[in-house]
Amino acid sequence: METNTNTLLEWQAAARPDYDRSEKWYVIAGTLCILMIGYGILTSAWALSFIFAVIPALYFVLRNQGHKQRQIRIRELGIEIDGKLTGWGELKEFWILEGTGYHELHVAPNKQIKSDIVILTGDIDPYQLRDTLGKFLPQVDHRKERLLDAIIRFCKL
Repeated sequence: METNTNTLLEWQAAARPDYDRSEKWYVIAGTLCILMIGYGILTSAWALSFIFAVIPALYFVLRNQGHKQRQIRIRELGIEIDGKLTGWGELKEFWILEGTGYHELHVAPNKQIKSDIVILTGDIDPYQLRDTLGKFLPQVDHRKERLLDAIIRFCKL
């Protein structure tokens, strides 16, 4: 085990939350795919039919792989995710969103070109995380879940 004095917090967490999907979810998703395949055939949109025929196969392959576990460290120099360190100078602000049964840490980079860093907090206390990050970055309370993220969560994708 690595002994590094500048590691303030360390945890492992899944890359994304794991959603429980009911039988109803599978029926709706399957029906939607069948309808889109049929629509693609009727309108001669073969690419659309092909895509909606491949989506269920890819879903079942990816579903059985599970979510990758990430190693996260909050260091005095920055945030390290799977061995890649992002310095505090490259980061602008953070916020923590609460989902059903999990918390997500969002960190905004200084550059608008890069997307937010999203990290599940795993078993780390979100208040302890907030206090630790508050030493290096400002916390913003007004940030909410983005529309696309809400759609993904609602659709359990």
